[in-house]
Amino acid sequence: MKKLPKHRASDISDTGIHLRVFSADGIQHTPVDYAHQDDYYMFGFIESGECDIHIDFNSYRLTAHCAALVLPGQVHSFVQATGLNAYILMIDSAFIEENSKRSFEQYTLGTQTVELSPEQQTELTLLFTILAGKLAQTSKHPQTLALHLSLAIIDIIGEAITSKQTAHSLPQRYVEHTITFRNLLKQHVEHSHSPSYYARMMNISLMYLNEAVKGTTGFSVSQNIQYEIVTRAKRSLIYTSKSVKEIAQELGFEDYAYFTRLFSKTAGISPTDFRKNHK
Repeated sequence: MKKLPKHRASDISDTGIHLRVFSADGIQHTPVDYAHQDDYYMFGFIESGECDIHIDFNSYRLTAHCAALVLPGQVHSFVQATGLNAYILMIDSAFIEENSKRSFEQYTLGTQTVELSPEQQTELTLLFTILAGKLAQTSKHPQTLALHLSLAIIDIIGEAITSKQTAHSLPQRYVEHTITFRNLLKQHVEHSHSPSYYARMMNISLMYLNEAVKGTTGFSVSQNIQYEIVTRAKRSLIYTSKSVKEIAQELGFEDYAYFTRLFSKTAGISPTDFRKNHK
């Protein structure tokens, strides 16, 4: 049984910032091709070529002049690439402002890829090139500059995300309620699968919570709960040797058969067959 590796910011850098550079000739870094989790944010930029990646069991094709975002805790892996020249900035979550975290959380409810304008592409190419040079130096001063360069890169990607969010604007209270709900769900999904439980915790009506969550994500509160359950179950099925019954119990299901039906309906495959397909 495979075990899910977990990468920590402290393991890859003393400063909380690390840059990986990928080149088509293979001279520089090679991508991590096994599924894993990180406790830090990742911001990728494709300068040329293309690649395929998996993030939480969803597949994405990244093409030239687009960016990608991976949040802490998401399971992801590199699949394959053609003529890839790219950068991945890995940065400790402590450096990310709370407003940016909320914006990234909202954005990744729908996709992990970011479309960039020609100006943003030019700016990112320049900043990543300078950042690579600064990180190659060892003195303290260049490391301080590296942080400012990293934050500038994140701001540009955040700007691209904000412009897309604005184009599909929703009431800000919908967004805030949805992010609050999603955070509560991650903390309490093993204890309750009831939509009304989360509405009570937020001191709002279930009808209003459904309106906000569906308006923001396109799915109801119940569907979001089911997605979280199935995502966690998939991780356990692939990366632990626990039985399906044990996984169901860990996720708060006393009725093992009901868990199996819910998983099968949501994932389109039974838990047992899902595990067999990913051995």
